[in-house]
Amino acid sequence: MSDSFGYTGKILWFNLSKGNIIEENPKEEIYRNYLGGYGLGVYFIYTRITPQCDPLGPENILGFVPGLFTGTVAPFTGRWMVCGKSPLTGKGITADGEICKGGWGDSNSGGFFGPAIKRAGYDAIFVTGISEKPVYLYIDQDSIELKEASEIWGKDAFETEDLLKEKHGKKVNVATIGVAAENKSLISGIGNDYGRIAARSGLGAVMGSKKLKAVCLNGNTKLALADKETTNSLSKDYRDNMKAMLSKDFIGKMLKNVPKFGSIMGKMKMSFGKSVQMVMKIPGLKAEELVANYLHRYGTAFTLPISVPVGDASVKNFNGIGSEDYPQEIALQKVGKTFDTIKTEPYGCYGCPLRCGKKISVPELGIKDSHKPEYETLASISSNILNSDPMLMVKINDYLNRQGLDSISTGVTLGYVLECVENGLLKKEDFKSERFPEGFLPQWHVSEYILPLLEMMVHREGIGDLLADGTWVASQKIENSKPYAMNAGGSEIPMHDPRYINWFAATYISDPTPGRHTAAGIDTLMLHPVGRFTKAFKFRTRRNLEANSEYHALAVKFSQSFNALGLCAYSLACGHYPLFELIKSVFGWDISPDEFLATGWRIQTLRQMFNAREGAIRHEIPKRLLGDPPLTKGPLKGISLPAEEMVQGYYRNIGFREDGVPEEDTLNTLNLEFCIQDLALCKGRPEPIVNEYLEIES
Repeated sequence: MSDSFGYTGKILWFNLSKGNIIEENPKEEIYRNYLGGYGLGVYFIYTRITPQCDPLGPENILGFVPGLFTGTVAPFTGRWMVCGKSPLTGKGITADGEICKGGWGDSNSGGFFGPAIKRAGYDAIFVTGISEKPVYLYIDQDSIELKEASEIWGKDAFETEDLLKEKHGKKVNVATIGVAAENKSLISGIGNDYGRIAARSGLGAVMGSKKLKAVCLNGNTKLALADKETTNSLSKDYRDNMKAMLSKDFIGKMLKNVPKFGSIMGKMKMSFGKSVQMVMKIPGLKAEELVANYLHRYGTAFTLPISVPVGDASVKNFNGIGSEDYPQEIALQKVGKTFDTIKTEPYGCYGCPLRCGKKISVPELGIKDSHKPEYETLASISSNILNSDPMLMVKINDYLNRQGLDSISTGVTLGYVLECVENGLLKKEDFKSERFPEGFLPQWHVSEYILPLLEMMVHREGIGDLLADGTWVASQKIENSKPYAMNAGGSEIPMHDPRYINWFAATYISDPTPGRHTAAGIDTLMLHPVGRFTKAFKFRTRRNLEANSEYHALAVKFSQSFNALGLCAYSLACGHYPLFELIKSVFGWDISPDEFLATGWRIQTLRQMFNAREGAIRHEIPKRLLGDPPLTKGPLKGISLPAEEMVQGYYRNIGFREDGVPEEDTLNTLNLEFCIQDLALCKGRPEPIVNEYLEIES
């Protein structure tokens, strides 16, 4: 092992086809240049994968990569990422007129599996090939074994964790797929810790295609730190400050009434930022205290009664208006009040001093120690499909976590189905199944057929076989349905409408993982009081598009390094974080703000080069989401977005060509010269970013 601090200095390669095991010791400069998470992941996958390979074939590489901070005592650092070529994203027509085979994919998860990778002795585990039969990978301090998985194949993710803990001990950490991924659903993810899930990019299908049911880890490797005493002191001071913030009861009592103001905010067309600024005028109240208490006490689901009336959350597949289609009598009184009555226990991922998650038990539903739905899940299966049954939402959330379906893609696919039914494109007979031999007809406001339809998707039964691959695939087969498929480049749009949070439009379109609200961008950072996180960077929004383009590019650079370290996004909301001090004390590196931004720029550019080489830059987005034509009423009335100008401004400021391919000068600047030979293979985005075929009704 190398003399490394904060990381193990080793990565593991496992070929499932041949059973080969290779350990590699990357140089320190690789870690410093790419950090961990998808930074380290994209470097090794880009340089080792066969271009144009089948995402569900043996040549695809699936990486399990913790953030570089992950596994240390640094607060908020329990994140890990799964990386590989996505079978879901990059959908569309290439410059040569062919359907793209997929683009760069990554997905982020919390829980405790990330640190377990480091304890197993590795900074990354990369899997290639395809096993002849179902297997799982078991690693402890003494051995690396590929074990037969027939007894757990066909089990849901929770059952699989239980069985592996029974066999190998309760201390093991497990990442596993459910039945949806076994059946290679393109909207399936990889779960850990009974409900944490790396859900996006369809990488569960990649794991299923490899017949790899689980990765089970049981190591005890300890990480050396460059300056242990300083690291412990910095971490303790931060946690003590967080504890003091969360002990202010008057903030919790005040926040209890916040959702009631959602309707007022909607009528006044008030942004989240403006509303926070208004509340901040209360003497003695700090932004980080407000947001931290909000997340700790109530969790993200608390946001629904605010997001629906202001136009942030999707209502009726991004085509409705909250006050008319999902009013506060439902969002706040029925859904919100019911969730208030469910008994919860705080849940926090590894290294988390905030604990924004909630564990719930609902005996009348047979649900024990499940996770409370997070905001994205809750919105996608409530206002998005006009479902007002909160107990059904709990059941759906539990089912999706067990079976391993991405709740965002699933909810948006349901909205697509309901709009197809509303417009006569799908009939009762289209929904035949073994349970319903004569079929059924899912409709807005009707909840009884949601779970049966989800079961059909998981098991690829009937129309579920088509819907299991998301809205882009389905819209190619169901005639005249493309206007209702709310995705960008194949990836379903999350529960944040870009007509409300405008620069999400550029993020959804231009990020290498399209259609992602957690992808980097100026509005992603502006949702939090990030200026309090570190004074090294200033992020602002301006009315001038070019100025915002510059800040957007800056935010993208910052976010890549931030994510690659394994930090949780909510740390941005919780006040000053000793970022550069911890980098120094953990890794021994004196990293300046400029180097931090350059590292993030390098990571983003290499992710973009992956897509450019695959011809997967052209990420189309429906006109509906850009206000073309604009709505005539509601909080989003009259809003249209200049998406092409926004994306082109971002490209200019980050060093990409007009078609999205990185400039050769950018590659030279970032020490990515090894990519220059691939520029001849790159296929950019020669056509408009908006789906020209969509006919949107006013």
